[in-house]
Amino acid sequence: MSSFMLGSTALLETLTIRVKNRNNMIQFYQGILGFKLKQEENALAIMGTTDNQDEQIWLEESPRAREHFGETKKLVNYTIELSNVNELASVYQRLLKAEHAVSAVEVTPENITIRLVDPEQNQLILTTKQGEIAIESADDFGQHGQIETLLSGDTRVKGLTLNVPSEKAALAFFTKVLGFTSGSLKTTHEKYLSVALEESAEENVITPTHEILGIDFLKFTISEADLLALEAHLVELKQDFFIDKKKSIITIYDPIGVEWWFMKEKTK
Repeated sequence: MSSFMLGSTALLETLTIRVKNRNNMIQFYQGILGFKLKQEENALAIMGTTDNQDEQIWLEESPRAREHFGETKKLVNYTIELSNVNELASVYQRLLKAEHAVSAVEVTPENITIRLVDPEQNQLILTTKQGEIAIESADDFGQHGQIETLLSGDTRVKGLTLNVPSEKAALAFFTKVLGFTSGSLKTTHEKYLSVALEESAEENVITPTHEILGIDFLKFTISEADLLALEAHLVELKQDFFIDKKKSIITIYDPIGVEWWFMKEKTK
């Protein structure tokens, strides 16, 4: 059996979140976090930044899905990495102005982190690296940034923490099936995605994604060679997956029913 590794071309493009009230979520992700609303298409609100065409966050309205607010669901939290201290400080100022609750502001010699929840109780971790002028405290941090400064093109979803019914089975899926590195569950791309796992016996964790609010699917771009290598690997494992006739996209479900898309990157 091959020792497949998800190639270094596999880059997370989009995290999709199923939401109840798209307008409220747009107001938060655009008006407070500082994303740009790129497009609204049917039930989707596509969020990115002003600097490039990337679509970092999709908000998919699903009014019939069950909320289960305040309960354990598939997504524990997700991490967004910002470009610099000024951008994160600007988000912090907008949070304060909107009187949006902040769970914590953490300052270390390496990073600054804000923990909070969005209007539909998805837990977010906003983080950035310390800059040339070191920030020493939350009070000091609050003096930086301009409230009108929005997110720039280097913004990315850097990490996910997922609830799973069996950590052992989930580890096997991410390492042996998808080819994440086994030590820390990361992709090998320079802009890697980290995945952490927490074990939970709650029924919401295995509820079909279309029936419950929260994480829906993730979309990656990947080179043609790596996509074909992934296909061959999944065939060898006799793993259920979908690939289109043009061999431009592979989709596969993880153990909690979150769908992972791998789309062939466009040639320049």
